Amino acid sequence: MIFKYPIKRSFKVCYYALMVLCMSGMIPTEARKSKNLPYGTIVIDPGHGGPYIGSASPSQQVIEKHAVLELALLLADRLRAKGFTVVLTHTGDYALDPRDLINDLKMRAYIAREVKADILVSLHLNSSPNEKIRGFEVYVPYEDKFPMKSYALASAIHYDLSHEVKPEFGGGTLGNVNTIDLGIRASKFNVLVHSVCPSVLVELAYLSHKETEKQLLTKAYKDTLVDALYLGIQRYFVHEKSASRASKVLPSL
Repeated sequence: MIFKYPIKRSFKVCYYALMVLCMSGMIPTEARKSKNLPYGTIVIDPGHGGPYIGSASPSQQVIEKHAVLELALLLADRLRAKGFTVVLTHTGDYALDPRDLINDLKMRAYIAREVKADILVSLHLNSSPNEKIRGFEVYVPYEDKFPMKSYALASAIHYDLSHEVKPEFGGGTLGNVNTIDLGIRASKFNVLVHSVCPSVLVELAYLSHKETEKQLLTKAYKDTLVDALYLGIQRYFVHEKSASRASKVLPSL
């Protein structure tokens, strides 16, 4: 994909992204050889970072940038143990471009292009003026070069968030009238529309919900969210491998 902004700005995106990658060692050698691995290359993007704090819970005990970074690191460990190559857009509390938020978001997508990622998953926590709302939603790019694959990835993650996260933790809607599952939606979020691989942005929970705030401080709830993401991502790759095998045996029309 060619970014639609001036050459000088495009150079700025490339320069900063490469600098961050080199300094943090986020491009492992095996990322260049993902086709030889049993599984693919995944870019996990913990939302926000540095001056971009994201949402905050009512008591300020849970800050989005800190919470999603912790979840991303846990998820990365689980996926690597399974055999995936995982690259994080950042591994600490810093921004890729602390002076330009739009550029910061585009650089996250550029990292996925640089490592030839099979998928990109951006993790976030939501907030609403309505403190009763809880639950999750998954976004796909509004304009997408991989519409079926992005939707398949979103569907897989959504399925496991619906089934693995119990109603008392804000998952699904069964037996919990305060839960609103907004499902799968399309958005023009910068990190999605500038991605060059199947991509989703997951809003895992509502920080504005007081009970959810308490749960996000517990290991059990964080483990539940990581488990659901892990299973959903695995489900996507199993589906893709099955679809690839089926396409090889189907007769051409």
